[in-house]
Amino acid sequence: MIYWDTSALIKLYTPEADSEAYYRQLVGQKPKPAISDLHRVEMYYALQAKESRGEIAAGSGARLALSFDRHVTAGRYFTIPWGADVIEGSRRILDQCLASDPSIPIRSLDGIHLGAVLAAGVSRVVTADLRMKAAAAAAGIEVIEPM
Repeated sequence: MIYWDTSALIKLYTPEADSEAYYRQLVGQKPKPAISDLHRVEMYYALQAKESRGEIAAGSGARLALSFDRHVTAGRYFTIPWGADVIEGSRRILDQCLASDPSIPIRSLDGIHLGAVLAAGVSRVVTADLRMKAAAAAAGIEVIEPM
């Protein structure tokens, strides 16, 4: 199973320069992509931000977020449930990032994403975020680079 970070997942819903590579990665993926409930919040925020910056058409942020929510509800993604295991995993991720030489600055939400990865026993992640890539690598999680 492969976990898709929001920075990669959004490329499937809005056109970006490298969206095609992410589409190709998704098409060949079995089983379905893993996400967490955090995606439902982050996707809404990210889509609304793209709309406010004029990167997508007015009114499309909410429409695309609704489309994503429908895909989640329909079971297109495997959603990792939140629990104490995600919290513990996120703490381990931070400890590993701080122990790296040099230490890796990681945001709390990235730590929660990677905590979900650890909790679900997922060993690979797709992300476009450089800090997330570094944090995943420090935790021994393989980073998939779509081509």
